Formats: sequence, structure tokens, C-alpha cells
Amino acid sequence: LIVAGTTIIMYFAITYHLWPRLTGKALYSNNLALVQLWTWFVGMTMLSTPWHVLGLLGQPRRISEVTYNSLLTLAWQPYELFMIMGGAVLLGSAILFAYLLIKSLGSTVAASDLEPAYAEPIHAPRDLPGWVENIKLWNVVIGALMLLSFGYPILQFFFLKTYDSIPWGY
Repeated sequence: LIVAGTTIIMYFAITYHLWPRLTGKALYSNNLALVQLWTWFVGMTMLSTPWHVLGLLGQPRRISEVTYNSLLTLAWQPYELFMIMGGAVLLGSAILFAYLLIKSLGSTVAASDLEPAYAEPIHAPRDLPGWVENIKLWNVVIGALMLLSFGYPILQFFFLKTYDSIPWGY
């Protein structure tokens, strides 16, 4: 979900930024690129939201076999259909992405303004105290924060009694 959602959208955006610089040709349509990014977002939302809902309704994540004629699994069908539609939107978005890049390759318009703009500071930077740039100190701070955050939950695995879970569908 994280890789196919936010990370891939970032890769799409990087591609749209670098493609004209690598090929020397302008992107075919900036508006179509925005449509492609938004359709990917909508498709990922349509695909992944039912995963969460079905998990709350009792659908197992990984199993060896499922009896698909039980009342429990029949209740999943509308959600699964919505996931399939989300996958179709994702496929359309991926095809649109490839279409944009291919059309950009065939473009006769040269890319312009390829020089990246850099931000200039409003105030001149000052020297920081030495302790702020001490990597050893920050590693100790990170270690202490991790111990505070994760120490207690991890210790619970060793000291609290656990109970067996029941198989799904019972």
C-alpha cells in the first residue's frame, strides 16, 4: 500500500520532472500528467480502502483455502468488486503514464527552462554550536527515544500471558 501509493506517485512526479531534461523534449501535457497522478491516487484509494473494511469484517489476510459459498464470504463481494474497479482505474492510470511519456518522446517542442531554481535564504546562515552537529550525541538521543517508545511494548511479549487465537469463520 505504501509502495504502490505514495512512493510510486513520487516516482511518477520525478519522471515528469526528469523526462524533459533527459530527452530534451517538452512534456506532452502537464494537465494530463496531473490527471494521471490524481487517477492513480483515486485508484489506490478504491483498491485499498476495502482491504481495511474487509479486515474489520473478518476476511483473513492470507489463507490456504476459502469456502466461497458461505454467508460470510458472500458479504465480501461488493467490496471485492470495488477493489477490482480500483485496480482498473490503476491500470488506466498506468497506461496514461506510458502514453504521456511516449507522446513526449515524439514531441517536436523542445524543453525550455531546464535550469533548476534554487531557494535563497532570507537571512545569512549562522554558525551552529558544536554540540548540535555532534553525531554521537544524536545517536544517543535516538537510542533513548527508541528505548522509551518500543521498550515497554517489546517487554510485554515476554512478561504477559498470551492466548491462542481462534480460526476465522467460527
